[in-house]
Amino acid sequence: MHTRAAPKIITAYSFAAKPREPLVGPDGKPRVLRGQIERDSELWRWRNEVLQGGDAGEDAVVVVRSADERAVVMAVADGVGGWAEQGIEPAKYSNALLYYLTRGINSAATVPTPRELLEYAFYHTQDDAGVEVGSSTACVVRLDSAQGVLASANLGDSGYILLRPDAEGRLQTVYLSPAQQYTFNCPYQLSKVPPEYKDSITNYPRDADLKEHELRAGDMVFVATDGFFDNVHCKLPPPEAMTPDAPKRPELLQLLDMLQDKHAEHWKDTGDPMDRHRDFVRVVCSTLLQYARLCQTAQEKVSPFQIEAARNRLFYPGGKVDDVALCCALVVDA
Repeated sequence: MHTRAAPKIITAYSFAAKPREPLVGPDGKPRVLRGQIERDSELWRWRNEVLQGGDAGEDAVVVVRSADERAVVMAVADGVGGWAEQGIEPAKYSNALLYYLTRGINSAATVPTPRELLEYAFYHTQDDAGVEVGSSTACVVRLDSAQGVLASANLGDSGYILLRPDAEGRLQTVYLSPAQQYTFNCPYQLSKVPPEYKDSITNYPRDADLKEHELRAGDMVFVATDGFFDNVHCKLPPPEAMTPDAPKRPELLQLLDMLQDKHAEHWKDTGDPMDRHRDFVRVVCSTLLQYARLCQTAQEKVSPFQIEAARNRLFYPGGKVDDVALCCALVVDA
């Protein structure tokens, strides 16, 4: 009797920082934010290893595998940019969260639940004297191929989407996480707030939205910050925002249809299946990131952010320029 091998999880991640104008103080002189990630510190080295010298702006991202390769954790965090107005670097808090989350995975015998990881990351960041102040959204997704389970903890307006192929091989949406917001563009956020900032928004890991889903071979999972979801339609817009000839398939799924077709033609009858899957995930991740960045500056395209702004009686044409962090995973039979 043969035991069927657990499916494999193939991952990729990508990121991009939005353009930033030099900060200038009231006296007209360059302004340096306090609370920068200290060069050559453990946090700096971790971030540099994850980003390979790149720049994710105020976002943080990480993908961590268990020692036995059966579980993968994908996580993103979006530092709240409003702290820059107070002279504080927003990226330190979001990166500290995912740094400690990584330590929480590596120090455990088995991969903890997403909520446990969020709690570990939050309270260790609270105890870190080197992190003075900050806030961040966070989305943590654990994929367990041995158990066939996706578990998540999402707090704020980062999020994830689970897709599954239909009988024709086209990806369909199984679940799209909703944003947690107090008001429009004001998300739930984990925070470290000293007494002088006591009026700032503060949430805790217990406030995260917890979910579990069945995980099957063929599934794709995307975890991203709001710089992606604010610019790429992952669900159909409301009827009043659609023209009669508009496609009946969400923008994200249309893009994936195109990428599936082009990739299948490129790899037709060639290459090792695992190499083909790995290349597909890399291509999808990098292409979706670049597409989201293009959408940010497209004034003629109605973005998800524009639609939400209109619901709140605000006029915000086109895309929303922001940092983007994106993780992608594909579950394949071993």
